[in-house]
Parts: sequence; C-alpha cells; structure tokens
Amino acid sequence: MYNEYRFVDRWFVHAPLDDTYEVVGDTVGYPSWWDDVFVRVEGDGGPPRPGRHVDIVSRGFLPYRLRWEAEVVEAEAPHRFDFTMTGDFVGSGSWTFEPSDGGTNAIFEFRPRVEKPGVKQLSPILKPIFRWNHGWAMTRGERGVNALFDRRRAAA
Repeated sequence: MYNEYRFVDRWFVHAPLDDTYEVVGDTVGYPSWWDDVFVRVEGDGGPPRPGRHVDIVSRGFLPYRLRWEAEVVEAEAPHRFDFTMTGDFVGSGSWTFEPSDGGTNAIFEFRPRVEKPGVKQLSPILKPIFRWNHGWAMTRGERGVNALFDRRRAAA
C-alpha cells in the first residue's frame, strides 16, 4: 500500500549490551535523551515485557506530530523486543541488540502504516521526504543515546 513503510536502522551504542537494552527498552525514558523526537511518552516504564504499553507523541523535522500507542508483544532480554502500534502509526517493530567491540549494535526494524490524516494521503507523492524525516529522527536517537552514556561515564 502507498502508506506502508519498512525501515531498518542500525546504531552503534558505546555501552555494554545490558545497559543498551535497559535504556533503549525503556520507552518512557525516551524524552530524557531523544527529546527532539519524543515529545511525550506516558505509560508503563521499565524493561520490555509482554503487555507493557505506552502512549506516544512524536515528531520529526517536518511540522507535524504523530500520536500513537505501542505495546510490547515479545521480549528476550537483553537481545530483542517486539512491539505493535496503533494510532497514527499502525503496524509493528522490533529492536535487536548484539554485543560488539566497544559497545552494542542495535538494529531497529520499523514497519508502520501511516494513518495520520494528511500524511497518509500525501504518502504517494512525498514518500521520499517522509523516509528522510524518519532518518533525521533516527540520527538524533543514536546521538542522544550515546550522549546519555557519555554523561554517565563522565559522572562515574
């Protein structure tokens, strides 16, 4: 369909596997380190577990906000968790984590169908711009999580 997307993003996080899983897995904490994208996240905090639910307001570079909900459907700490989405995004996603020299490889697979009025209708024409917008947001996430771990190391 014209309003369906599939993204695969790869981050390198300069932190051990367990720490990366803890931070990236706690969606409620996103506004503390990914605040230019995650405007508000409310709901169940803590590590991923089946049934954990959050309400999200997010944004990208483009001037609109997305309101959506995410629920964890599967979690295998500290290696992966999967979630489903409803609202302006409908679909599924997952995070996978692998230890690597000097940190952790984090892979985000995101399969949204965009239902936000206006954005949905413009998808056939503006899909490349919406893909760029997703990339903008993910770049900020990788920078934000690494800056968080840098601050933690400096404080230790």
